[in-house]
Amino acid sequence: MRKMRLFSTVLIVASIAAAAPVIQSLQNAAGNVPYRSLAVGGIFVIKGTGLGPANISIDPKPFQNTSLSGTSIAVTVGSTKVNALMYYTSDGQVAALLPSNTPAGQGTFTVTYNGQTSAPMNHNVVASSVGIFSIDSSGQGPGIVTFPDYSLVSPVKATNCGGPNTTCGAANPGDVLIIWATGLGPVSGGSDSSGAGLGQNMPNVPLTLYLGGVQAPVSYQGRSGCCIGEDQIVFTVPNNVPTGCAVPLVVQIGTGQNTISNTTVIPVANGSRSCTPTNPAAASIGSAAVQQAVMAGPINLGSIELHKNLNNGSGPGYFDQAKFTFVRAVSYTQGTQPFFLSFIDDPPVGTCLVYSNTNGNSTNPFSSAAPLDAGSSFTVKGPNGSAPVAGNPGQFKQMLSAAGTFLVPGSFTATGNGGADVAPINATLAVPASPTLLTPQPSNNLTVTRANGMTFTWNPNGSNGHVEIQVASATDNTFNLGGLVVCIAPASAGTFTIPPYVMLALTPSKFTNIEFGPGTVFAAATAPFTAKGLDIGLIQAFNDGVFFGGFTLQ
Repeated sequence: MRKMRLFSTVLIVASIAAAAPVIQSLQNAAGNVPYRSLAVGGIFVIKGTGLGPANISIDPKPFQNTSLSGTSIAVTVGSTKVNALMYYTSDGQVAALLPSNTPAGQGTFTVTYNGQTSAPMNHNVVASSVGIFSIDSSGQGPGIVTFPDYSLVSPVKATNCGGPNTTCGAANPGDVLIIWATGLGPVSGGSDSSGAGLGQNMPNVPLTLYLGGVQAPVSYQGRSGCCIGEDQIVFTVPNNVPTGCAVPLVVQIGTGQNTISNTTVIPVANGSRSCTPTNPAAASIGSAAVQQAVMAGPINLGSIELHKNLNNGSGPGYFDQAKFTFVRAVSYTQGTQPFFLSFIDDPPVGTCLVYSNTNGNSTNPFSSAAPLDAGSSFTVKGPNGSAPVAGNPGQFKQMLSAAGTFLVPGSFTATGNGGADVAPINATLAVPASPTLLTPQPSNNLTVTRANGMTFTWNPNGSNGHVEIQVASATDNTFNLGGLVVCIAPASAGTFTIPPYVMLALTPSKFTNIEFGPGTVFAAATAPFTAKGLDIGLIQAFNDGVFFGGFTLQ
């Protein structure tokens, strides 16, 4: 009996013992791209389970200690082992600084919490790999970029503009701006924890900055004067930068692999501190009016989307579908309201975005939304006839043609009788002709060298719209982890080359695909519409175009 009791006790102790931490991913704390290398001297995050306490614990003196609330991180590169300097710890995520005395090379990371150590995870460590901080901490959307007085670059200038944490409007050509980032490289002359290297320029780091595809001159690149692990990149806005509320911003280190930062966006205007949206619905209202409505509280949004979708695995050809969305944006993610237009605007034509996922999902400023009642009966009319659409509050879809014969070039009208929240609608849209892709063509032997960029050519077929080019690359055939390049070009141009620095943001892979059409994530045709009860209304047409995969990125 004594043995049985002892055995039972052992089982109970084993069952209640804390599970060892599990590391799922490592990434730059600003960029949040899992497959990018980590930089010596940079701040990084580890995501997983069992990494720390259930409630987050933040060190009141960041990067001073190698242990925090029972959590520590060990990094081994070759024969050298270092302990990371902790910032915060929690069950699902920890943040720390990779000490400047860490050698570059293939690193092995482990997390220990309350005496339990995780299985090791390998991750590449390099001298420099920059991540740009973003407003919502996702690594995408509006970046944290300031004027010299540390006020934030924003779509519209606020009345309290001036000094840290205020919003002072869009960047203009000639402005000197500061990018806040991490990962430029190690400091010299002492330890990170002692504050060594603060304000230290790093002119030998081979850095290139692109704003809207235009190279911008950099006057300082190094540690901030205030904060351990945080870097500043000071640059001047060039005269020929495209304008808009979401102009892509990216940093390249050298010319090799995994040296491209995450892509963020900033607003740029010419002669004004209010950006002009590329998105026609926001532009029709005006940036100042949109921001005023957003800052005042909830806003009502209406969207009508006409899609020509590829059948994918269900058979050849296309099917046509309509999607209606009527919602009230009830609340916003903390701190995002002043940057609303940069979250929702489209990038300028002629530029490229890189998503740190394979489906083009970006962040939005809404933390909660409620459905609006716009009625139960709608009609979509085009050159090939009319199609009824049954509605309900919120979002609903309707097949327009299973054979893909409904959505063709020409004039379309979407009408509805209205409901309790939204008055009757009447939205019109001109859908342009579809360009025809000439090169590249599907090929099992297609190999693309990322460092050379990638050129597409097409026959415009008289289209006055734009084309969208997507190139995706994943680490495996599930396409769950990887990146997506989206470039927009005028259809009339007939050609577009994705720049090398954009292609280098994708991981080398055989698990790839290309999509080319007159609009997929960004519409081939877009027009605003108005209705009582809506602050913003937008009708759009999307066309999946040509899709193929199976080529190699190297």
